[in-house]
Amino acid sequence: MPTITIIFTCHNRIEKTRKCLETIEDDELDLSYIIVDDGCSDGTGEMIEIFLKSKKRDLKLIRGDGNLYWAGGMRKGIGYYLDKSKKTDYVCLLNDDVVFVPDVLKKMLERSKRLNDAVIVGVTSDSKGKMTYGGVRCRKGTVKYELIPIEKADEEQCDTFNCNCILLKDDIIRETGNFDEVYTHALADYDYGFTLKRHKVDVYETDTIIGVCEWPQKRNTWQDVSLSRKERLRLKETPKGIPRKEWYHYLRKNFGVTKAVWHSITPYIRIIMAR
Repeated sequence: MPTITIIFTCHNRIEKTRKCLETIEDDELDLSYIIVDDGCSDGTGEMIEIFLKSKKRDLKLIRGDGNLYWAGGMRKGIGYYLDKSKKTDYVCLLNDDVVFVPDVLKKMLERSKRLNDAVIVGVTSDSKGKMTYGGVRCRKGTVKYELIPIEKADEEQCDTFNCNCILLKDDIIRETGNFDEVYTHALADYDYGFTLKRHKVDVYETDTIIGVCEWPQKRNTWQDVSLSRKERLRLKETPKGIPRKEWYHYLRKNFGVTKAVWHSITPYIRIIMAR
């Protein structure tokens, strides 16, 4: 049975992290974990240690100060795997707010093998069964994305993806490297998906739902039209928004200078027009 290293980062949502661990675990697989505890004050790190010790799993728990955010935490975990950890056959990168279906890793392994060792992106739904995250395609010539419908999973390769759960072989992650250091929270997964595409790596989503992960609310984010323009501008520049330097870097790297200049402006137009 192939060996798999699971990497994720967490911050103060102990019950979600517990559910994630309980559902990703599989006694029939050889799993190890690299988890970044980014300054948790609710006992998440201790829960992780107790749970994985009971499963007799290898665990490297990396402590952060609470300022790594998602991209920074994942970069720490991936960096440890690439530089210091025991090599495994596969790596699974995930977000700890997913509640997985049974045997999810076996299903993703089987799909990867069937598709000639392709990277596999897990498709999630909300509690009502509506698709929330997964493989993404870009509309030709634009910076507009849409989720690839699950019924098209065998027909279309992903241009990029949401990194709620991806499975990739060790040699692929070593070839493509770590997440770009520019990103603090968002954009790192989309950027990494485009990096894989530039390396001509085959990326497909799953042909079934692999877990439940609710779509985030826009309330109290920079996209919340009920907020004042000033507040939306402030939120846009926070780590969980789309800070202008990170957003421009992402656009220029993946779409070129012309689109980067224009689409760096469009969020401000949306805010000014209260859209």
